[in-house]
Amino acid sequence: MAPLSTHAATPAQPMRDVMKRYEVKYLVATGAVPALIHEFRDYGVADPNCRDEFGYQIFSVYWDTADWLFFWEKVEGVKYRRKLRFRRYADSPDVFLEVKQREDRTLQKRRLRWPVERAVEVFGDGSAPVQLDQLGDDPVATEAALMSVRLRLRPRMGLRYRRRAFFGAFDPELRMTFDGRIQYRPGPVDLARPFDTGCYVIDPRVTVLEVKFDHRAPRWLSKAVSRHGLKMVRMSKYCSAVDRHYFGGVNT
Repeated sequence: MAPLSTHAATPAQPMRDVMKRYEVKYLVATGAVPALIHEFRDYGVADPNCRDEFGYQIFSVYWDTADWLFFWEKVEGVKYRRKLRFRRYADSPDVFLEVKQREDRTLQKRRLRWPVERAVEVFGDGSAPVQLDQLGDDPVATEAALMSVRLRLRPRMGLRYRRRAFFGAFDPELRMTFDGRIQYRPGPVDLARPFDTGCYVIDPRVTVLEVKFDHRAPRWLSKAVSRHGLKMVRMSKYCSAVDRHYFGGVNT
C-alpha cells in the first residue's frame, strides 16, 4: 500500500491504485511486538503516517449480501473471490473505495480515493440504489457499483484497529504491518462517523502481523519469523468478526 497523502482527490481527479501481491499473516503476542519492531528497523522504514509509536487508526466498512456471500466464500475456500470495502485512515476526510480480489494465493486490490461525502452520496447505506449517474467513467467505482447492484450489497460490518506499518528499506514493494486492538461493530455502520469502541475480534493481547510482497519474502524476514516461532495463519479480520458475532466463532 502506498503511503497516504494529505492531498484530497477531487471527483475530477480521483486517485487510483491497482496492486497485485502475496499476503501472509501471523499472530504475535502483543507484548512481543516492540522486540520485533526493533529487529525490523534495520531492514524497514516506518510508514511516515505513523505519528508516534502507536501508529495510526484504520476504520473499514465491509459490504456483503443479506446471506453473507463473501463471508461463506472465504470460509469455504473459494479460489476466486471478491469483496467490497470502504476504508478511512485516522481522521482523513477521504475514503478508499476498494475491491479486493483473491485468485488462489495471489491478492489483487483495486482502489479509488474519494472524499467521504462523495462516497456516502453515491453509495449510501445500502437502503437506496447506488447513484449510477454520479460514477463518472472511473473503472473502480463502476466495478464496485455493479457489484453492489447485482448482488444487492449493503454495509454489514465495521472494523477499527491501530496499525504500525513499515516498508522494506531495500525492497519498496515489501510491507509489514502490526494490527492491534481489532474491534468490530455490526451494521448498519456510518462511514462518516467511525465508532469509538466495539467488541474485540481477537484478544487484545494478540496482534496480527501481515507481510505483503510481490514475489518472495526476503531471507532475513523468513529467518526472523522462524526464530520467533511464528506460525502462519489464514485469517480475515472481517470474516472473524462476522463469525464471532453471528455464528459463535465456529467457522474461523
